[in-house]
Amino acid sequence: MKKTLEKDIQRLIMEWLRWNKVFCWKNNSVGIKKPNGSFIPVGMRGVSDILGILNGGIFLAIEVKVPNKKPSPFQVEFINHIIENGGIAFVAHSLEEVKFELKDYFL
Repeated sequence: MKKTLEKDIQRLIMEWLRWNKVFCWKNNSVGIKKPNGSFIPVGMRGVSDILGILNGGIFLAIEVKVPNKKPSPFQVEFINHIIENGGIAFVAHSLEEVKFELKDYFL
């Protein structure tokens, strides 16, 4: 059985969002790879994988994880900042979770 990869889940979510005319983009924030294989952070830590703007100007942030994987403390902090400031932010392990979280925006 093929292992589910985070990039595959992200791709499905991005396709669905764009199909639904959501202005969105993939946020690449891995950093600079050092010779030992670790990374030097670039920019803000914890920024969600997918960012966008829903109709009406509502900021959207989706942290994508493979099933059974949890977000880092920095990712949780970013999500909480978005929510506290009136945006929509959540962790998604599948396209179905995204559809559920955004159901009120696509009636």
